Amino acid sequence: PFLAVKAHYTGIYPESLVGLHNFKGGYCGVSNVENNALNLCYIAEYKEFKKYKNLDEFQEKVVFKNDILGELFKKSKMIFDKPLTISQISFESKPVVENHVLMCGDSAGMIHPLCGNGMGMAIRGAKILSESMLDFFNGGLVSRQELEEVYRKNWKQAFQIRLFAGHLLTRFFGNEYLATGLIRVLKVYPGLIPQVIKLTHGKPMNGI
Repeated sequence: PFLAVKAHYTGIYPESLVGLHNFKGGYCGVSNVENNALNLCYIAEYKEFKKYKNLDEFQEKVVFKNDILGELFKKSKMIFDKPLTISQISFESKPVVENHVLMCGDSAGMIHPLCGNGMGMAIRGAKILSESMLDFFNGGLVSRQELEEVYRKNWKQAFQIRLFAGHLLTRFFGNEYLATGLIRVLKVYPGLIPQVIKLTHGKPMNGI
């Protein structure tokens, strides 16, 4: 399980840049959003967070160990009264069909925010579900069982590799030594970067 923390701040950050910075057991995204606010949102392994008394101590002793994040947080002023938090987030595999209910969006499976593709997956998942249901109601699929099997197959074909790649990438990025090694490799072979992104984003979607 993971813990996510988000807040908006007033601060100075390049408008054309989206930052992604890791720390032990997690990573933080940084970007400008509406109303000239700076969005700082991080996700961390819950087992790491539980070692500390509260959020402030966790940030001071873990998140701020990344000098860039430490400087950003300390030089920015929070707009929210307090950060928004959610815990017990799971990225483990989920059944696409459960008790004859067809799952879609995050209920069918969540990709790590590191991959930046959650909304895209939800839209594509809705397209796959809609097409499957239309086939069923138009007589192309003869039974509810066939509908479930076709939807499960098409969903997994579209997302299974992407979810696995996202899970693996997060494992690398959340580990100081693995992350350093991965970044060094990508610096030497920058042509690999589009391939890594492609693994988590799939092919362009047609028909919408």
